[in-house]
Amino acid sequence: MGDLLEQTHLTPGGPDPSGTPGIFKARNYNILDPETYTTLLKEDPSIDGIISFVGPTRLKQMMSRTCTLYTDTIQAILEGMKKSRSVEVLYHSSVGTEGAPYDAVVGWPKPYPFLAGLVPFFLPVFKNVTLSERLLARSDLNDLKFIVFRPATLTDAKAERHFGYSIDNSSDNQPTLPLKEAKTSIAREDVAEEILRVGTMPEAERAAFYGHALYLADLKSSKR
Repeated sequence: MGDLLEQTHLTPGGPDPSGTPGIFKARNYNILDPETYTTLLKEDPSIDGIISFVGPTRLKQMMSRTCTLYTDTIQAILEGMKKSRSVEVLYHSSVGTEGAPYDAVVGWPKPYPFLAGLVPFFLPVFKNVTLSERLLARSDLNDLKFIVFRPATLTDAKAERHFGYSIDNSSDNQPTLPLKEAKTSIAREDVAEEILRVGTMPEAERAAFYGHALYLADLKSSKR
């Protein structure tokens, strides 16, 4: 992990480093085992949040109706917290899910071509993504605080830092991201920076996003 971090070159102009030094710890645990989260949350009281970012690595997995990676991960996190304590969850979901997480359905934002709507029929994994959001939102954990991130199609390009967000993809006229002004892609680095930005907001500001999903996409014009 240390080597990977040293080999990662970030695009200049990103967020300023924190003035408070942090501590980096890498551990080898099974993320699908609830005991992983129970153990970590009991042993380390400094942990105040979980960022979950999972996804299949092969097309065969995405086409399999037995691929339950997303729901299995969320279920493990929720069960682990029930046995220990509840912390904030920032969940990196996926494009292809529409509506508020509690009532999420498979769907595609308007900038995507019409044929994109057929993708879920060929890639059942998107149904599992949708179910995972519902699972998180409908948890019976008391006062669970979570935010879902739904990035557009991810690219390995440098961060453009020229994107917007739409809450729950509920309207194409949101000033933060008019969907007619949106592309259908965004750089991974941009997504990581936005999750970091939201995750380190003062809680009074971040609370406006609790229980919602933020669709992230690059903008076409100079309008931000």
